[in-house]
Parts: sequence; C-alpha cells; structure tokens
Amino acid sequence: MSTNIEIKWIAILPILSQITFMDKSLVGKNAIVTGAALGIGKETSLLLARKGANVIVSDIKEEEGNRLVNEIQNFGGTASFVYCDVSREEDIIQLTNYLPNQNKRIDIMVNNAGIANKPTFMHKVSTEVWNQLILLDLTSVFWCQKYATKLMLADKKGGSIINVASIAGLGASPSLGPYCVAKAGVIELSTTGALEVAKAGIRINAVCPGWTETAILDVAGERGKSAMEKNIPMGRLGKPNEVANLIVFLASDESSFITGSVYKIDGGTRS
Repeated sequence: MSTNIEIKWIAILPILSQITFMDKSLVGKNAIVTGAALGIGKETSLLLARKGANVIVSDIKEEEGNRLVNEIQNFGGTASFVYCDVSREEDIIQLTNYLPNQNKRIDIMVNNAGIANKPTFMHKVSTEVWNQLILLDLTSVFWCQKYATKLMLADKKGGSIINVASIAGLGASPSLGPYCVAKAGVIELSTTGALEVAKAGIRINAVCPGWTETAILDVAGERGKSAMEKNIPMGRLGKPNEVANLIVFLASDESSFITGSVYKIDGGTRS
C-alpha cells in the first residue's frame, strides 16, 4: 500500500510545482516585445509569458526568435514570432496591427530594440552613424509608441507602454554621444506621451538600465566592461532578468497609478 501511495505522490509533484510557482497575473493580456530574441527582450518575453500573457516576440533574428517561442511554448506559455525591422515604419505598422488582425487588442507594448555606437568622440561621428543611431534607438521607438497608442485609444481600454532607454540618456557618457542623445530622446518621448494620454488610461513609462550583461556591451570589449564594473557601486554588471522584472512590473496592474515615470536600474550608478 505504501509503495502505491509513493508512486502516486511522485506523479503529482510536477503538477503541484506548476500550481505553486506559476504566477498567472497577466492571463488575458496581449504583449508585444521588440528586440525580443536576446538579452533584456528575451528575459522580458519569458517573464511575461510565465505570468500568463500572450507574447508577440519581435526581432530581425528569426532563428533566435523562433527558438524563444518554442521555449515559451514548452513551459505552457503562449507566444508567436513576428519579424520586424524597426528601422522600417511599414514593418512597425504591420507589427502593431498583428494582434488587432487576430481580433485581439494590444495591452502591453515593450519597445526594447536598439543598438549602441562604437566608442567615438562626437566630432568624429559620421553622419551615417548618427542617422543610424537616431533611427534605430529613437525614431523606431516613436513609431512603436505612436501606432500602439492609436490602437489603444481606439479600444478605449487603456494599456501600458514601456520604452527601454538607458542611464546614458540621463547624463553625458564621453564617446557614446549618439547613443546618449537617442536615449535622452526616448525619455522625453515617454514622459511627454504619457501626459497626453493619461486620461485615456494609457500608461507610458521609461526604464533606464545601467550597464547590463547584454550583447550591446560587446562594443566596449572586455577592458571596457571591467572599467564599467569598477564604476558601479554594487561592483557588477546588471543582469537582463533584473531589468525584465522592472519592465513586467510596469506592464502589470500592480503599477496602475504609475505613468510618465523614469526608472533607473543601475546598481547605484550616478550618471
């Protein structure tokens, strides 16, 4: 008799584990994440899905994006991959219309896609590099926020938009001028946009990560990363999942009275 009881208990353990540890606070919510295939975007997509959201994974990296969708589906989450080059306005229009075309609304929009310039003093930055940084790190966020906002206004049910900026947008970082300017623009885009649509129940906030362990830091090299760590009071780089925790909090109803805010998550770094 005892053997049978033990066997049944072992069989039910995986089910109990899911019941205990799966937070389904975002069930019924639809989320779009740009730059979702790797780093902060990937961790944000995973966490949104674990909390029950239907996640649209968007990136130009199709292989990594589809691999992430499979990972989400393997733990019982819901996700789809949509190719989107954020440097193309028409791609963003198609992306933001993906859910409405399925008779689903956008509840959460996370604008995370972006790049950094190779360290170069401002007077040496080429016009080509400048235009590329502004397009990918600022104009693309403007487009994503613009079209998501229009759809949320039409639905009249509110929503949450989170724009990923950077502490580089809050203060000068020599040799990262174009990146700093673009991210400062993202902050102002977020705070101004938030005031314009607050009464419609649409919340827009900016997250400003400090130096975080993502591919975007590869331009700094190992010596550069080591120097960054020394300037962080906590003595280490941030982790993508730590930033994702903040983004998902701002996406959730737990932050229902927060809009037009700018959140630093940087281990105590002073920009």
